Amino acid sequence: MLRVVSTLVYVKPYKSLYQTIRCAHTSKGAHKYLISEQHLKLLTANENTCQVQSSDILYYESNQLAANAPCEDRISVCQVKGTDMYFFNVCDGHGGWHCSSAIKYRLPYYMALYLLEDKELTWRTPTANTEWIVPISGDKSMAGFSDKAFQKKTIESFIHRYNNRLKQSFERTFAERIIDAFEDLDEDIGAEAMPDDADIDKPALERLLTATSGSCAISCVVNNGTLHVAGLGDCRAVLGSHNKEGDMTATVLTEEHRTYNPIERERLIREHPYEDEDIMFFDERLCGILQPTRAFGDVAFKWSTREKMLLEWVFDQSTYIPNYHSPPYLSCSPDVHQITLSSSDQFMIIATDGLWDGLSDEESVQLLKQCPPDVNGATWLIEHSLAQGNDKKLARILSVPPGNYCRSIRDDISVIIVYFNT
Repeated sequence: MLRVVSTLVYVKPYKSLYQTIRCAHTSKGAHKYLISEQHLKLLTANENTCQVQSSDILYYESNQLAANAPCEDRISVCQVKGTDMYFFNVCDGHGGWHCSSAIKYRLPYYMALYLLEDKELTWRTPTANTEWIVPISGDKSMAGFSDKAFQKKTIESFIHRYNNRLKQSFERTFAERIIDAFEDLDEDIGAEAMPDDADIDKPALERLLTATSGSCAISCVVNNGTLHVAGLGDCRAVLGSHNKEGDMTATVLTEEHRTYNPIERERLIREHPYEDEDIMFFDERLCGILQPTRAFGDVAFKWSTREKMLLEWVFDQSTYIPNYHSPPYLSCSPDVHQITLSSSDQFMIIATDGLWDGLSDEESVQLLKQCPPDVNGATWLIEHSLAQGNDKKLARILSVPPGNYCRSIRDDISVIIVYFNT
């Protein structure tokens, strides 16, 4: 398959670890240090390369490398059945994997519910998962997608949203509809976590774990030549395009929702005028605990003090946050950017912050320009983010198994690269 970036001036890169392994016994020019097959298998275990039947997209590549055990990141790519609308979602979980997993499976349904026009909703029933979202053929990360989307109680929330959606006149912009989908899903996650009685069964505990853990997220919607990017937290989307001179340029399509962002600090100060700033941003973290200022879940930063007593009773530990006076402190309202795709737009990189810890926006775009045609672009970026092309360093990093010590070295990394039909 030809890569979209093959039209660029090709700069021959160093011999990658893939080439090193393949030529180790036949080439005199092979690296002295060889990454093992075991490390290579670990690096490429979650690779995906899938074609898309769309006028806007040629294909996409993805990969995921865990640092936590289990991995707290999630990826989902899917199509709204019967339309040319595609979703590319990356979720960066924290405090556990439960919230990011719920967002992976449920956000596409909420997005479809709010983005589809009325005539597209009439033949869909809220309890029939297969009428809404279709996974992309060959995508390993989406195995069992429709089976895991809803529990019994969560489908009740979706039915309620569906009925309200049919009753109202929905004259809102595309961006406003996306914001509604994010905020309503987050509201439902919190509401569903409240148990019906004192008996906490397994499904109720799972809903509580989903609400108490958290997740940053990016959802990219490609539809009829238009790209909408909704960002929440510190994940990032970067568009790679040709400029007039034919060079590749990087355009960041998301905002950084973290405490060091002055815009976010000003927003929080404005929303909490009677709070002590030194405590609200203690140690450069929200309330001294959380780095992101916007995320799904994390109800300990959103619930009232009375509701938080439930968490202390269930988990037998304090959910105390210093000077918890005027919740919610954490928002689930995404920034939404709209782009009309043109022939100069080549690809888009969507990734959790683990990738950007080791790569700048410009570096990521230029690296894809150099990626060999037989190497997965997402894997190529992960490899360079971790070790900057140094096989020995890469092998040393990969030799640390996922877990607490590995998490002190690097973060979970999840990457999707969407190649546009130019």
